[in-house]
Amino acid sequence: MKNKNKSKSSIVVGLTPDGYKVSDVRMTKPTFHYAKDGNGSMLVQDIDTVKLNRTRQISYFVPNNIGMLMSVSSKASNRAKEIFDCKFKSTDYELDVTKLFGNKNEAISTISTDVYDYIEEIQSAIVFAYTALEAFANLSIPPNHIYQAKKNSKGIIESYDKAAIERWLSLKTKIKHILPEVYETTTVEKQKWWGQFVTLEEYRNEIIHQKSIGATEFYKAYFKDSIFNIIKCIEPVISFFYVTHQKNGKTNEVWPWLTEHADIPSIGFEQNRFEVVGNVHQGFKKSL
Repeated sequence: MKNKNKSKSSIVVGLTPDGYKVSDVRMTKPTFHYAKDGNGSMLVQDIDTVKLNRTRQISYFVPNNIGMLMSVSSKASNRAKEIFDCKFKSTDYELDVTKLFGNKNEAISTISTDVYDYIEEIQSAIVFAYTALEAFANLSIPPNHIYQAKKNSKGIIESYDKAAIERWLSLKTKIKHILPEVYETTTVEKQKWWGQFVTLEEYRNEIIHQKSIGATEFYKAYFKDSIFNIIKCIEPVISFFYVTHQKNGKTNEVWPWLTEHADIPSIGFEQNRFEVVGNVHQGFKKSL
């Protein structure tokens, strides 16, 4: 089954979502196609292909961009947590220079290596978590969406189209003002994850927009237990918009697989016309 994009094709992985197993959460969700007149259905998964050379190529299920970014962040966060628990929280290792005996130079060098490894993983987790949310926000904005900001200091109301939103507005503005418009949600500032997201953005900006090569004070925030919850705020943020949109009977193919949300996009067809009609949940058989 060929896709409009010549580099992509599709494979039928079942007749209904019943029994569908997610082999890897980084993949794009399949789509459930069903006939409105009850004469058939199929579950379709997109496949992509890349050439290695003239005689060899790789075929794979199309990845979900947001899911890929979330996965990188999660893996880095898990590796950081292992270092934190094993090396820093454990009382088996003395970490205080004033209490070290023997060759302090070697001891501090070993500790420093662990600290650097930890900081690398934390920063990777922060940057990719933030990028995952930014990808989610940008992909969620409809092509024709216009955002009107409040009057500026000159009394002018500025309007932004999709391209301008993506380029000029901060992720905080997108999540606080634009996505609630797109997904028709309540205010986000009352959500438990809001403070964590704001901190995540601050940490990401400190990494990306460093003004002094000698400034290392911001690293110290990474050694608080709260850092891991801040990094993991990605899923609650996406889930907030996901759930509201779902309640409105809508779906969005850009959504990644989430722990508590495994609905599959559904398309009903009639006389070769296709129409998006909502969601189909795993374990729920839609009547045909």
